[in-house]
Amino acid sequence: SDIEIVPRKEYIGFKRGSNFVDIEFQRKQLKIFINLKKGKLDDPMKITRDVSNVGHYGNGDYELKVDLKTDLDYLMVIIKQSYKHRN
Repeated sequence: SDIEIVPRKEYIGFKRGSNFVDIEFQRKQLKIFINLKKGKLDDPMKITRDVSNVGHYGNGDYELKVDLKTDLDYLMVIIKQSYKHRN
């Protein structure tokens, strides 16, 4: 696989050249940061939040929270967009 997993103190980064997604573990949910610039993500279901002007541990301008109700297939569609933008 061409993906490198990089554990950090506050999150785990997934790299393909550079980080394409970061996962922050919390008590009741996961926060996933998508490393795409604002305006580059196609998210018709609007499950992500713009964090381009908010301090956060992960990389990228988009955050989404994963809990028991999250559609994991759609989540993978979102993550793959960032993956494809890395070399």
